Amino acid sequence: MRRRDFLKASTASCVLFFACNNKQATGYTHYLDPEVGKETTLEGEVVHVCPIKGKKMKLRLSDGEIICVLPADNEPFEKGLWDKKKVKISGMLSESKLSRKTIAVNYEEKKLLCHIDQTPCLDTQWAENRWKDGSAENLLNRDNEKLQKKMHETKVNFIQVFSITAKNIIEI
Repeated sequence: MRRRDFLKASTASCVLFFACNNKQATGYTHYLDPEVGKETTLEGEVVHVCPIKGKKMKLRLSDGEIICVLPADNEPFEKGLWDKKKVKISGMLSESKLSRKTIAVNYEEKKLLCHIDQTPCLDTQWAENRWKDGSAENLLNRDNEKLQKKMHETKVNFIQVFSITAKNIIEI
């Protein structure tokens, strides 16, 4: 093979390699991605309010998507006020990504996860009680399997966690 042909073939291979890798990295697009960083309104049911100072709520959209709701003014959400209510929330949508490595470290360190945003649970008493009653191992495995399955299905090495900083919440 002549040097010129080799260089052309090498260049073409590099272009294809990076094009394929780029497509894999960005091939998955969540339907909420275009709303990230914008004021938006979401409707759903509040299924949980964090018992630790009401720092966050779990909003389930009609399609089952889970959104972490954060207070705009850092005032805690009042326990019982929003539980099991259908609401319309307006605010800024943001996104965080949990890497495969972070998920693996949490699993290896046996950290029970918050079912709102998949970070280690802040309710240490609840976590301790799960280890005492023997259910922690099952919760740990269930959550890890769920996250691994989601990454496999979406073909990405992270979990997207969407949060809305609630400026306005109304019951519907």
